[in-house]
Amino acid sequence: MLLILLVGFISASTAQDSDESDSSVDYEELAKYLDLLEPSCLRLTGSNKTYAQLVINSVYVPLYLSSKLDVAVFQRDLKTLDESNRAMFFPKYCRQLHTSLSVLEPVTTELRKCLDPEEVELLDILIDMLPEAINLACKDNGQIFFMDDSSKCLDKFAGFVKKCAAKVSKTTKAVDLSNYGPKQCKELAEVRECFEQKTAGCKGPRLTDIFDLFYRPIVKATPCKITLAERASESKSNAI
Repeated sequence: MLLILLVGFISASTAQDSDESDSSVDYEELAKYLDLLEPSCLRLTGSNKTYAQLVINSVYVPLYLSSKLDVAVFQRDLKTLDESNRAMFFPKYCRQLHTSLSVLEPVTTELRKCLDPEEVELLDILIDMLPEAINLACKDNGQIFFMDDSSKCLDKFAGFVKKCAAKVSKTTKAVDLSNYGPKQCKELAEVRECFEQKTAGCKGPRLTDIFDLFYRPIVKATPCKITLAERASESKSNAI
């Protein structure tokens, strides 16, 4: 649900460069995503006040964003981004993108009130990941997008994640992150090991850097940090 809602915000925010009919469609989609939250807002808060404020804050995201970032110009420059102009593009927009994250704060403040504790935990992981994602994209003027075979490697990313995520059992998916034990930690480690193996032959950007944007915050939210560190140490010892 959280990812769906985020897609809705992005769609509505970037609609400013579209015609009026397209923009209307994007706001209709955002309304559908918000509707999914109404029952849980009522259940957890006991009234419709939080949901009403969430809707208001969400609708104003594009307006707030426009005060931080010229979306239309950004989209135009993104379409023409290449090796010849990336040294100008990334210094120009990376700071703006970081500043733009603040527009989500009014939304996430109300959103937390409408989520169960486990969902709040996942939301925080997602929000904490965004600055790191921007840093990775902006590092060395977007070098990760301009390495050999970058398009080919990035196209495989989703498929690799899907295959490796299958190593997480249904029982583990049902366990709260804070209650992870040895079995769940072992499966987390296997997911990352699987991904490293899948991407070992990729000559493009380090897909594990992108993968770790999601992986590290999840591990941090579990008791697995020590267990996984010990596992990594044992692997190095065995390699020697």
